[in-house]
Amino acid sequence: MNADRRRWVWVAALPLAIVLGCGRATTNPPAEPPRSVVEDGPVRLSVEFDPAAPRLADRATLTVTTNCEPGVKVERPEFGAEFGDFRVVEAREELPRIDNNREILTWVYTLEPIRAGRASLWPVDVAWVDARPNGGDGRQHWISSKPLAVEVATSVEAEEPSLAALRPEAAPVAIPFSRLALVLCFAAGAVGVAAVAYAIHRRRLRHRAIAERPLTPAEIAYRELQQIIDEALADRDVKLFYVALTGVVRRFIERTTSIRAPEQTTEEFLREISLRRTFPAEENRRLKNFLEAADLVKFAAHRPRPEDVDASLARAKEFIDARRNAMAAAEAEANGRPPEQSNAPAKEVA
Repeated sequence: MNADRRRWVWVAALPLAIVLGCGRATTNPPAEPPRSVVEDGPVRLSVEFDPAAPRLADRATLTVTTNCEPGVKVERPEFGAEFGDFRVVEAREELPRIDNNREILTWVYTLEPIRAGRASLWPVDVAWVDARPNGGDGRQHWISSKPLAVEVATSVEAEEPSLAALRPEAAPVAIPFSRLALVLCFAAGAVGVAAVAYAIHRRRLRHRAIAERPLTPAEIAYRELQQIIDEALADRDVKLFYVALTGVVRRFIERTTSIRAPEQTTEEFLREISLRRTFPAEENRRLKNFLEAADLVKFAAHRPRPEDVDASLARAKEFIDARRNAMAAAEAEANGRPPEQSNAPAKEVA
């Protein structure tokens, strides 16, 4: 084998050697995120913090999840401006889910560390009312997670660089020309171009994500209604169907008004909207009939007919549509535009 052929063999084998060498590097397994899971009767509470070892400049997430039996009403946990050694930046609620006839509610909180070192997270307290048709006492109970602790690292190096450690200036070194050096230069250039292209692509994706508008309360309600239909809750458990259906309407009202609808009984809720005059008389009447009919199924062992189930779903859609159109008309009037009516829900919810 002549010298040129041997040289090209080494060039071809160089990337393989780099990959194999990188594969031998040993890394420590990532630490498990701290988590607390507690259970009290029909309620299971799970609290998880991520990442397991944040830095002082990082943002972390605290995920609170409740898993409850049908008929249990869970209140959203409220945090202040700070939670333990962390600052609360943002809080959001995910869409509720039904799994094995149990309602899953999830809240996600974005946190920022206040200081480096050992940081603690307070227990998460969640209130719930046992309104189960069979065995529920109708009273308020509390369930609390265990406190969590994490180690917050600083992004500043432990030792500052010193100019005294610099070596004296060295004489210039002549670099001999070789084909291997030329190939490496081309490879480095290709890697640089790929890195720039990837950075531009990531930047465009970030800008696109920022430009996307958040969902409106009506759109969130339509998605929740579609999820109830897709899971065929009315066929599997009609009581659970009515619990989920009224939950959609109550959460929609909470998102569009200042009324904490999910935390009130039907009687308390109807009394409050009547005193506040939140909705027109016709909407109040439709909402009253809808909630009272659902309560007969949830608490009075009433067995609705299939046409009654369809009518309840239709009434929920009609109420959401009416409120959405009323809010759009009010906004258009405030901005000096003619009101617009829309029938979009009929396309979004099967």
